[in-house]
Amino acid sequence: MIHLLAQLSWDPGVRGVLVVGVAVGVLMGSVYLLLATNSGPRLGFLLALTALFGWMTIMGLTWSIYGIGKKGPDPHWVVKDANFNDLAQSNMKVAQGLPQPDKLPTAASFLAKDPALAKQFPTIAGVKPPGLGDLLGVEPSLEKVIKQQLPKGWTLLATSDPQTGEANAAASAYLTTTSKTFSAATDFVVLDAYSLGGKYKIGSNLNCSPTKIGSYGNCLRRARFKLGRIARWPLGQPPHYAVVQVQGALVQATEPGQPPPLAKADPKADVVSVVMERDLGGKRLPSVGVTLFSALVFAICCNSLHRRDKLVAKARLAAAGKK
Repeated sequence: MIHLLAQLSWDPGVRGVLVVGVAVGVLMGSVYLLLATNSGPRLGFLLALTALFGWMTIMGLTWSIYGIGKKGPDPHWVVKDANFNDLAQSNMKVAQGLPQPDKLPTAASFLAKDPALAKQFPTIAGVKPPGLGDLLGVEPSLEKVIKQQLPKGWTLLATSDPQTGEANAAASAYLTTTSKTFSAATDFVVLDAYSLGGKYKIGSNLNCSPTKIGSYGNCLRRARFKLGRIARWPLGQPPHYAVVQVQGALVQATEPGQPPPLAKADPKADVVSVVMERDLGGKRLPSVGVTLFSALVFAICCNSLHRRDKLVAKARLAAAGKK
């Protein structure tokens, strides 16, 4: 007995089960005890059960709306293909038209044409030269110029875009952990990241105010977008793809007492294009499941109480001598 008590004092699993059991017994049991003493054990149990699952329905609905409570898997990127040097041979047909980095205009060419833009990216020793994604974060109008070099629907992601960081992290994890193409993230340099589809940016910036010129056309485009989402499955979410291109880094010697040199892409190394598709996950799925199950039990209990009330009313009429 003493050994058992000592085990309970340190085992968090056993203590957790006991705490939950005591809480359920005290909170729910006390309510049932009061109902049972006033209306009988069977009716009291049915009333307590109905109240419990009515409360669970409301709680589950709140969890589902705000994405809290018990959560399922978050949205994440799933790698579909890792291509070397030739996206035309990719297993993902949607990415076969993307050009290699050397086929796109360089960031230096844009800086040479726009002195005002070049002033925002001064050449500093030890600082990485800007890429196309860096320029887009400062000058979004360059996106139209770059889009002309890309297949329809594809966009080059700016470095400051929220999608870019998550896509780069997923691609880096795949290259270093899953495929082991590189031993560490410092062995390669991220070049560009592209995006296609998804509801991100598709339905945004479509002003539907009748006071602005062209807003009626935006209303029609937004309505068409909403109808297209409803017609798709699951939940009207269009497919979302991303491609992250990386290149092996040059091997550079580190001088004693100096910081590591700035990573530079090796122009002779293969360009690795990681093609990914967005998995929406199921963050609210457990909450929705709790809501549906609780609502079903709540409806059954309410129906049982309703049928019992009808039987009681019929019995009272019969006892009073009425039909």
